[in-house]
Amino acid sequence: MLLTNLSLDLDEIREEYPENPLDFFKDKNLCLFKACLEKYFPGVRWGIQDLLEELDLKVSVCESQSCCSGTFFQRNLITRAQFSAINERNVYELNQQADIVLFSCNGCYNSLLRGREFLKNQEVNQKTTEILKALEKKTGDNDSEKYKIIEEPKVRFIHDLDFLYLIKNEVLNSLKFNLRDLNVAIHYGCHYLNLSRDKRTSDLYLKDKTKLDELVTLFGGTPVDYQEKESCCGWGASQLVLHPKEALQITHNKLKSAENVGADLMLMPCPTCLYTLSKPEYREKINKWYGEKLDIPTIHLNELIAILRGCEEERCISLRRKTPRIDDIFEIITKE
Repeated sequence: MLLTNLSLDLDEIREEYPENPLDFFKDKNLCLFKACLEKYFPGVRWGIQDLLEELDLKVSVCESQSCCSGTFFQRNLITRAQFSAINERNVYELNQQADIVLFSCNGCYNSLLRGREFLKNQEVNQKTTEILKALEKKTGDNDSEKYKIIEEPKVRFIHDLDFLYLIKNEVLNSLKFNLRDLNVAIHYGCHYLNLSRDKRTSDLYLKDKTKLDELVTLFGGTPVDYQEKESCCGWGASQLVLHPKEALQITHNKLKSAENVGADLMLMPCPTCLYTLSKPEYREKINKWYGEKLDIPTIHLNELIAILRGCEEERCISLRRKTPRIDDIFEIITKE
């Protein structure tokens, strides 16, 4: 069975709307997928939601979705069929609500596409169907369509970074501040760097990943190269649980590498990576185990967009209270 690739074809959008790709989204219903770790960083969601609303796009937060279950699968707690069943239910709910779903998290974006990919395996497909039928029976729901694999859903997916890069000129025009020549260490994250599921040719998969670097330059900052740029944040699914010291060695190496080249901050497009690279308890353990007090601030792209756009004071204060890591960045960028 050949299942539809649910990722948006970005090249096709550029070809159809060369003057302004934003026009493609004007008549679409958009929804924002709720990544679990966004709860630690509220600016990740409303940072892009406020932008979309200002651009007069029809946007809502995704309803009736569940966790993408990527963490459970990567920690070998569920099977491929269980993973696919969870995400097939998500696909159904998303398909009811939206034409396009935006993802702030590398892992969530990867999981929704990966679940569909697993269904190409006949055995997984059959077991997934059985799981969905059992769920239907247990719930007693009369809507049997909820518990079937959707052959041709209309909904399409896009990562926030890809979306923001696609409409970068519109984003730039919405900014009140700039990065004031800050040196920025870029972190893409493993699930973004190594993702092939949304690429339609091998050339696109092998092509250098530079979108975040280009956005930093566009916003008035300076991307700095550092040795550990393409390394993992250290989360590593089960590794941070089973081998915390070894996992945080990777986190330490990455943060230290960025500090060594004079980076003022580290920017990323994933709240899971942000959680690992910024969690105070992890920084404390790094200091304890490796004798390094690392102070480099970390920030998600959506949070940065919010600050650069001059977000409302109360929301920014709320953001700063929840994430003191970006106090200095906020002060530098918004200083009149």
